[in-house]
Amino acid sequence: MEGKQADHGTASFVPVILVFGLLLAGMVLSCCCVGKETKNATSGQEKVAAVTILPQRDLVREIAGENWTVMVVVPPGADPHTHEPTATEIARLGRADVYFRLGPGLLPFEDVLVARLVAQNPGMLIVDTSAGIPLIHETGEETGGGAGEHGADPHVWLSPSGLRTMAENVFEGLSGRDPTHREDYRARTDAYLRRVDACEESIRKRIAGLEGRPFLVSHPAWGYFAREFGLSQVSINGEGREPTARELFQLVSYAREEGIRVVLTEPEFSARESEVIAREVNASVVVIDPLAPDVLLTLERMAKAIADSYVA
Repeated sequence: MEGKQADHGTASFVPVILVFGLLLAGMVLSCCCVGKETKNATSGQEKVAAVTILPQRDLVREIAGENWTVMVVVPPGADPHTHEPTATEIARLGRADVYFRLGPGLLPFEDVLVARLVAQNPGMLIVDTSAGIPLIHETGEETGGGAGEHGADPHVWLSPSGLRTMAENVFEGLSGRDPTHREDYRARTDAYLRRVDACEESIRKRIAGLEGRPFLVSHPAWGYFAREFGLSQVSINGEGREPTARELFQLVSYAREEGIRVVLTEPEFSARESEVIAREVNASVVVIDPLAPDVLLTLERMAKAIADSYVA
């Protein structure tokens, strides 16, 4: 009897273990599945955006959040005025859901690139980020944003008002492609606009009293900045060429007359002429990259350099 009772107890105990094991396995599988669903719901399907230049990349990232991958057409150190994407780069860009272009006619290669991308991916959304910004032309004439006329100054991101317009265009583009997250994009856009407001307020305080004063640059990239803050941009290398000896002499005389103490240059351009002028008028040479990713920091640095230019 004791043997049979022992056998009976063992037989009863085995199914209990099996049942418990099955329940435990089910709980583990259930937890795994829930975890996977939560992750997918949080991250969502990856969406891809393309932009022309680095400052646009950071702007799109600010508004898009983590669910978007942002590709840049013009790599760091390259000149947007002369850049030509390779066939491999175009093929890679062709998988983007949306392309945030700078604007029609602003960069030589962009119009051709947009046509090729649309032919490769007809479903790609094309967003003109400069739409609504009054453009500055080489003659100094202004036209309504989105005019698409060649010869306009392409540096539309280098002013607070330009950034506000671009941010709204990015918001509309992201919402058009991904309407489910429109409220998230709106909240992110509003947060970015508050940062732009704070940046503008800081700049106006820094350059207060300098309205109408000139600043000397190696390349005329700061026309929108000058227009916004009532300043005058004077370029050393005008019309895409180096100054003659006579022009250089005139610039030195002009800098002396105005009391300019800072000459601004860019990483992509030779600083030789800037250094000559700076040496002659006892000024400093300050390098500021208009293509740096953090545009708000770039604008703050520009304002400081201009203010320092008139420190006795």
